[in-house]
Amino acid sequence: MSIQKYTSPPILQLETTTACNLSCPFCLRGRLCGSDEYLSFDVFCRIIDNTRSQYVTLHGWGEPLMHPALIDMIRYASGKKRSVNFTTNATLLTEHTDALLDAGLDAIAFSFPDAAQFAPVISRNVSRFVQERADKSRKKPKTYINIALMEGNFGSVEEGLALAKTVGVDVVNFERSFPWAEEQAISEPALFSRIRSAAKKTGCKVTLPAPHTNTCPLFQLTLFVRWNGDVAPCCYRADHILGNILQESFLSILKKRAEFQKTMKHDPICGRCRV
Repeated sequence: MSIQKYTSPPILQLETTTACNLSCPFCLRGRLCGSDEYLSFDVFCRIIDNTRSQYVTLHGWGEPLMHPALIDMIRYASGKKRSVNFTTNATLLTEHTDALLDAGLDAIAFSFPDAAQFAPVISRNVSRFVQERADKSRKKPKTYINIALMEGNFGSVEEGLALAKTVGVDVVNFERSFPWAEEQAISEPALFSRIRSAAKKTGCKVTLPAPHTNTCPLFQLTLFVRWNGDVAPCCYRADHILGNILQESFLSILKKRAEFQKTMKHDPICGRCRV
């Protein structure tokens, strides 16, 4: 059967490492990762060569800048005409800035879940990155501050946007955190309205998550592959393995995804998730 009969998601999300230099209390890494692991460069190249997604996202449940081959990965995927991006906590950014600006990276997002905890890191490292990009007269990579909305940070929206304006990033991207339940979905219009109002006051460009649909947009748009080649429905369901991209054909993986999609609304987690 032809592969064209199955949907190949436009985004390939590769978990380059499960290692991280932070232990944030809201992060699911501790529950989903048993140890610090790294995607090998050879395996990375195999996955890139055998998948078709236009966009390659190099992060999962770890800090990408801890991977010693991250720059090589960016160069390789970019050389294959893929649009490459990743999200970082920015703590290790300064020592990699020059290489990142020269590697062919299209976008970089700086994770910013809480103003009080991350403001010093964002202010110093991200500001330097943005300034060095300007000094080199580069338009890429496009810079984002990425804010995962959760109950504990709803009150710091305005502070987050003010910080983004100060450091000079291009866009502030808001996303729903997991789990985003029905009660949060009901209250989000008021929250999004508040974000738009704050963005207008600060002059920040913002993006907000699209309305949730079934089948969920995250599953439809993204093929999530863990460091060892395991394929899961999304990064939040890293414990639910659909197959292994190193041991099975891409067509086989797409078939398993299609089968899972048929039952997703009855899944005890996916059926209730509103991310």
